[in-house]
Amino acid sequence: MVKPTHPDQHELHDWPMYGPKNPEIASMVERLAYDHGMRVRDIEEVILLALQGRLREAERISRD
Repeated sequence: MVKPTHPDQHELHDWPMYGPKNPEIASMVERLAYDHGMRVRDIEEVILLALQGRLREAERISRD
């Protein structure tokens, strides 16, 4: 299957190699980009917000 063009084509191509080691994450990133038109910076913002939320929760639990 040929991937459609995307403004972040190079970054998306490199994602599985230089991004997370979990292939499911790379697959989700590609789906969000190619199927739903999200830009890499917006996808990274989603990841960042999720990690920040998890960190806040972990820090709250460790203080209790």
